[in-house]
Amino acid sequence: MLSVMSALGLLLLMPGPTNTLLLRAGVLSGFRRAWTLSLLECLAYLLQIAFWGYVLSHMGANATWCLKVMQFVSICYLVKTSYSLWREPAADLPPLPGERVSRWHFFLLTLINPKGLLVVSFIVPVQTFADMALYGQFAMQFTAVVIPVGCAWVLFGARLKRSGHAWLTPQNINRTSSVVISCFALAILFRLADALISTGPA
Repeated sequence: MLSVMSALGLLLLMPGPTNTLLLRAGVLSGFRRAWTLSLLECLAYLLQIAFWGYVLSHMGANATWCLKVMQFVSICYLVKTSYSLWREPAADLPPLPGERVSRWHFFLLTLINPKGLLVVSFIVPVQTFADMALYGQFAMQFTAVVIPVGCAWVLFGARLKRSGHAWLTPQNINRTSSVVISCFALAILFRLADALISTGPA
């Protein structure tokens, strides 16, 4: 149990699109307004993990093409998100104090975050998804890890806000987020291209 939770914690602590937006939400909205995003993050990851666990446990080798399509869709959505943040830094934010992140946008982005697929592929045994008791135990472990980690990213952003640095404007924060998300999308694209080249034509 501890080994699974440690692996989950290390994976979820890694910077990525979801954590970048959690940090951004903490800076722009403060901890009290933004911490509930970690609940949405948990729900989105659990839905994604349940889906991929079912696919991999029932389709086996035939799931390879499905994984590649999902990776490509993820890349496209990440690029779209990055472009929106860079070109129109406040377009996706409602006109409220603190300029909060769109919760639906955040949920969708987390739902396609490749970290969920990594959890299924490398951390959770495939038999977990064939037994409701095992899956329930995993879901509780995952929830106990992802919510505190998400809150930690929001809190980190809120602390940055309190530091009062002049460069912490909504535009600079969103454009920094755009660069981080672009780099993440590029890394997935290289990985996907390498896998397609290695596989070769059918």
